[in-house]
Amino acid sequence: MRSLTFLIAALGAGPALADDLPDGKRIFDRVCSACHVNDLSEAPQVKQPSMWAARIAKGRDALYQSALNGFVGATGEEMPPRGGRPELSDTEVKAAVDFIFSTVNTTRNTP
Repeated sequence: MRSLTFLIAALGAGPALADDLPDGKRIFDRVCSACHVNDLSEAPQVKQPSMWAARIAKGRDALYQSALNGFVGATGEEMPPRGGRPELSDTEVKAAVDFIFSTVNTTRNTP
């Protein structure tokens, strides 16, 4: 019984710990990572900064617009508006883009 109580308490603590993450990382982990950390996806992967070079060159505002409004690439790959989560606010989407931008730029600038 004591183990069950511990398990229930631990499961209850999980989401609270996730909510302690900065908004951008939290949104990325919950929404964006489904495609941007999935090698089977055509989406640019955060662990492959070269996939982001042309996108980053367009600037952060262009990334915001693609994330907010959706995007269809030259080969037909599709980024759904708001990552397919219409309930996300503009601020949340932009925070996720900021997280990706900083993650990819950090990775690109390390030897």
